[in-house]
Amino acid sequence: MARVQQTFSNNKEGPIYVSVEPWPECFELQPGDRLTLIWNAPESGDAIQVDFINDHELVIWPNGETHEMKYLINGEEAEGRSWTFKHK
Repeated sequence: MARVQQTFSNNKEGPIYVSVEPWPECFELQPGDRLTLIWNAPESGDAIQVDFINDHELVIWPNGETHEMKYLINGEEAEGRSWTFKHK
């Protein structure tokens, strides 16, 4: 599996909310914040699916070996900034 990195940037004037499923890990990104996900992607097929719920909410579905996924906000470990939320 190839190691992959994907970054999501908040260029809006207010916060955006990103839920990484199916765990879930949820993050509030303030204006200017960047959320980076690093994991082992599958050999074929999509590495990630992004569902836009509205203009301030994203639901991310990474594929591959995600059990050791790293979460960074602005280049620093982000797990302390996560909360539990399950989008329905």
